[in-house]
Amino acid sequence: MGAGLACAAALAVTGAARAADPADLARAAAAYRAQLQADPNRPDIRARLGETLESLGQPDAAMAEYERAIHGPGDVRRALIDRGHLLVSRGRFDEGRKDFNRALSINPKDVEALTARGASWVAEGKGKKAGAAMADFSAALAIRPGDPGALNARGNFYLAELKPELALADFNKALAASPKDDVVLFNRGVAYKQLGRYDSALRDFNAVLRLTPGDPMTLAAKGDAYRQLGDLLLAREFYDAALKADPRNAVSWEARGEIRAALGDGPGGEADKARARKLNPSIEAQS
Repeated sequence: MGAGLACAAALAVTGAARAADPADLARAAAAYRAQLQADPNRPDIRARLGETLESLGQPDAAMAEYERAIHGPGDVRRALIDRGHLLVSRGRFDEGRKDFNRALSINPKDVEALTARGASWVAEGKGKKAGAAMADFSAALAIRPGDPGALNARGNFYLAELKPELALADFNKALAASPKDDVVLFNRGVAYKQLGRYDSALRDFNAVLRLTPGDPMTLAAKGDAYRQLGDLLLAREFYDAALKADPRNAVSWEARGEIRAALGDGPGGEADKARARKLNPSIEAQS
């Protein structure tokens, strides 16, 4: 598939990133550290510190906090789920699922842990795991039918299976419960894009950008939508903005390279594609 479709597929699984002010995050981290200095035996606070460090782009420091929380006294559920997510994001799927399973051993009806385990099968990208993913999502939604997180995760599963109509139904239900959830809005935009309903997709992407201004994934998704509509100049403009916000996104470099080449800038297009492959040598296989 073309780089634009590869971009859409990648974005569909991950969703838009939640924006947060780095100064606010740094203050939150300092406040959590102060609480832990006063009472170090608080795994819930240590897990929240880890989440904050992840948002600050410090995954190794976050992992260290999750480890301390899990090996300390008290309720370790939050840290298990957080560490599981981080392991899955690093491609360590089986290890991540061990954490989700441990959380489920504490409470077999933990909707968040069931959802996270289901999402891990989707992230792994193996078709043979589709049944396991759906079983987890069905179990989560049987416990809490309107849970936005479980609905969003099942919608992402449908996007990965190229079933956007089913995904759209789940995202609409999730947004009925949480209408300003930028992640669900983004994913609904991707579903609309898969359906070729670009006006609706752009409305959702614009709503996300009002909530999280400058989000690079949403800017890239808008660029892809305009590319599919044939407006290459506007598509390039949004990819320019996306790469300014996140210059390490190989898929966006590849997509902009194809757009530049189509606009007659062959050398510029090749330079962008070379940058993409330097960041991710496997990008050519995805395009």
